[in-house]
Amino acid sequence: MQEFINFLMAHWMLSLAAIVLSVMLLANEMTRGLQKFRDVSAAEFARLIGRDNVVLLDVRETDEFRGEHIKGAKHMALGTLATKLGELESHKADQVLLYCRSGNRSSTAANMLVKAGFSNVGHLAGGIMAWKAESYPVVRK
Repeated sequence: MQEFINFLMAHWMLSLAAIVLSVMLLANEMTRGLQKFRDVSAAEFARLIGRDNVVLLDVRETDEFRGEHIKGAKHMALGTLATKLGELESHKADQVLLYCRSGNRSSTAANMLVKAGFSNVGHLAGGIMAWKAESYPVVRK
């Protein structure tokens, strides 16, 4: 035991880094466990969209949506989502799939929907960038 303590004291920076990384890893895992929505891969997203009782929402800004979007997506920018939740009320029992450019905004939107009582929410991990990286089609205007 004394050897271990001596090692920690001799290599205090390395020990501190190991502790910080361990805490960060634990916090990340705990956050993932508390997440109430699913991260959906591009392949699974492609299989799910277009099915009955699936609502597809693009939460990017208007100019991004107009530039390109996934076919069948309804546009509802993240900044307006809180005020437009009433429009989605009839879809609480449906599967709601969200996407944005990279997955950050859709993750925020998914949390908003879960807090509003939506029970089957998923977001495209990696956003439309991941979608296009897998060569899935987009609608361009």
